[in-house]
Amino acid sequence: MSMSIELEELQKRKAQLENELRSFDEREKSIETSVKILEEKEIIQELEDKVKAKREVVKQLESKKKNLENRLKE
Repeated sequence: MSMSIELEELQKRKAQLENELRSFDEREKSIETSVKILEEKEIIQELEDKVKAKREVVKQLESKKKNLENRLKE
């Protein structure tokens, strides 16, 4: 194999590896963004659940307060 052919093959392989590396870099960034989005969605869901539970507690307390006030008026 002549040196020029070997050099050409090495340069071709180098270009292939660089392309593969760029592809993995892009995929990594995309996956990282997806992970951040999913983490934010999870946090939001947990907060929504806490708000819903707290809303129910407040609603029950308001109802109890109203009942007690009504009984005191009688």
